[in-house]
Amino acid sequence: MKTSIALALWLAAGGYAWADETVSQQTAPTQPAAVPANNAAAPSGWATGVGTNPNPAAQRPTTPAQGTAGAAPAQSGNDPLPPPQSDLFQQAQESISPLTPQEIRLLRGQAGDINKAMIAPQVTIVPRISAQTVNLSPGASLPLIRTAVNYPSSLTFIDSTGAPWKLGAAPISGNSDITAYYVPNSPILVLEAKKPYASGNVTVYMEGLAVPIVLNVSSGESDSQATTWTVDSRLDMRIPRRGPGAQPGAVPEMRIGLHDGVLQAFLDGIPPKEAKQLKTTGAVPDTTVWQMGDDLYIRTRADIRDEFESTLSSADGTHLWKLPVTPYVSFSVMGHTAALNVALE
Repeated sequence: MKTSIALALWLAAGGYAWADETVSQQTAPTQPAAVPANNAAAPSGWATGVGTNPNPAAQRPTTPAQGTAGAAPAQSGNDPLPPPQSDLFQQAQESISPLTPQEIRLLRGQAGDINKAMIAPQVTIVPRISAQTVNLSPGASLPLIRTAVNYPSSLTFIDSTGAPWKLGAAPISGNSDITAYYVPNSPILVLEAKKPYASGNVTVYMEGLAVPIVLNVSSGESDSQATTWTVDSRLDMRIPRRGPGAQPGAVPEMRIGLHDGVLQAFLDGIPPKEAKQLKTTGAVPDTTVWQMGDDLYIRTRADIRDEFESTLSSADGTHLWKLPVTPYVSFSVMGHTAALNVALE
């Protein structure tokens, strides 16, 4: 028992001594190390730099506070949260940009879709170039002119021979939403619709013609469910009379197919389905030949020299000639006779 007590006292005394020695070593000032005397071996005026410190301040002991001056303290995870933004800053931010960038992009996309829907026409416009013959007889239907907003219709008046027929006075429109423009001393009339689904009559006075020509103009059918609307972009209005500008020696009136729908279809370049286009050779430019039954239908700008059955012309000088099937046809081209060879099938 005495031995155990003595051993415990000895261990306690040794622990106190060890703690005192450790504290004394930590608190003792650090002595500078001796500088080796290597400079003594260098030549006069020279230094080797060995054992010397060019920065004397580096020899002084630095504390942790001095070594980390200016650096951000490391976050330990237990640091306090930053202070909340002020109410004034939040109000200013909301007044400058109350919406997020993603919300702004979404709203701009919706605005673009609305603009497209507002600008896009309700129906698809199909412009075309055609011709029709005016019927001046009592009880006849008025010629229909189809136009649309932003798609004005240009009309050219010609006589039965295809010669231009000038307007004699300014046209009169019965609807303020349909404006009629004309070029004085010319056969041209332009009809412009300012609103969709507008309709009305336009009265045209021709030079030397005893009766006026009344046109029924429409910019759309409000009771139609069609998604397309055909517009007469250029329309040749053929008057069934010989006008003041008719050339002498023109085609006889009896051979002009004024009201022949088949001739008009070939003249417009839209032949019937049963017509077959034939190959041709020769020095007659801008010529197309179809065969339908026992007849040839020749669409060209040249004047024919052979016999023919009927003809029809447009305002631009294009002619349609109908004649029996033949492999050889003569035309007048630039004052000379030119042959057209037709490959019959």
